[in-house]
Amino acid sequence: MPNYFIFTGPNATVGHGSLLTSLQWSAEWMIKWMRKMASEGIKSVTPKQSATDEFVRYGDQIQQTLTWTGTCRSWYKNHRRDGRVTATWPGSALLYRQMISELRPEDFDIEYRSRNRFSEIMGNGFTAYELVEGNDLAFFVK
Repeated sequence: MPNYFIFTGPNATVGHGSLLTSLQWSAEWMIKWMRKMASEGIKSVTPKQSATDEFVRYGDQIQQTLTWTGTCRSWYKNHRRDGRVTATWPGSALLYRQMISELRPEDFDIEYRSRNRFSEIMGNGFTAYELVEGNDLAFFVK
């Protein structure tokens, strides 16, 4: 994945809620991606251009309803009076939390290391648990 694992920057939750809490939520989201990439043999993950374009359009629309688009000069708008708001998340911190509570792989182009993605995920056809001698292989039978 290109360096999309950033904590602040465009669309950060600097204008609403606790920044420290949203940094924790961001870290948890990043770790979910890292675990998925490591366990599924993912070579690269790139946001789909269509998803990025739609998010930008949505953000611009929502920002028009928020205080950050007022006529004052601010760093949210690159120190301009009429600039586009890019610094803040387009909504509340709770919306941010909800949006990143789960991964949305459908918004990304995912490239696998192997020609067959299932060979990476399924390995040799057994779970690591099954390969440990003495483990109860019928634990699910009640």
